[in-house]
This record gives sequence, structure tokens and C-alpha cells, in this order.
Amino acid sequence: MGGEAEGFTLCHTPTLQTKVFQYRIWDVNQKSLYLRNDQLVAGHLQGANAALEEKVFWVPNRAFEPSRLPVILGIQNGTRCLASPPASQPTLQLQDGLWRFESAANPGWFLCTSARGHQPLGLSRHPDATHLLDFYFQLC
Repeated sequence: MGGEAEGFTLCHTPTLQTKVFQYRIWDVNQKSLYLRNDQLVAGHLQGANAALEEKVFWVPNRAFEPSRLPVILGIQNGTRCLASPPASQPTLQLQDGLWRFESAANPGWFLCTSARGHQPLGLSRHPDATHLLDFYFQLC
């Protein structure tokens, strides 16, 4: 990721770059978003409480149909995202920043590390006791 957004600097990489956007979001009744008891809620924040407002980061989500303009919405500097797992009655959840990186050239194969330290990275189809597929991913 590269570039800058108001209030923070992104890491620069030599690969394909995606712009990350940072925004304030509030509803038509002037309620801001903030975390309370590990849930994202909307409420009126005044005075010192205004600092509780969550900034929302978003990046395009290329995993879904581009014509629908899908995005990933993150909070807490990108360490958590809003997710809606498939279900008959969809719900909104906060997910911690665990990510899997699938090979574009070899679908179904994921970047992995070894459970033992100081080993080369590799690819694996499934997580197991020796292959770790889940990564933390955060803006820096």
C-alpha cells in the first residue's frame, strides 16, 4: 500500500498499490461511531467523549463483483473489520485482523509459515499443526 491519508502514513511497497481511505462516518441524526463493550455503536459524542469516535478505513475489495463497488471497512487503525458472514439472517460482526493470502496463480493454495521458528515461508492448502495460514495485517 502506498500514499498518505490524513493523520497517518502508509507503508510503501514496490508492488501493486491500493489507496487506503480514512473517513469519519455519522448518521443523519449526527450520531458518531464508537466502540462500547467490543461492539461498534452509534451515539452522540460531546466534549472529551468526541475522542472515542472511530475513524473508518476502507479499501476496495477485489474478491467480489467490481460493479457492486465492494469495500473492506476497518476500524482501530485497520486491525479489525466489519464482516457479515453468509447466513439466512445476516448479522454484522467485528472481526479481528486475521487474514489469509491466497495465491492468484494457484487458487486454493495459501501463504503459510511453519509452526517451527526461522523456517522459510511456503504454500499450503489447509491449516494444520505444522502450517499456519492466518496472519495479522495492519497499516503502519
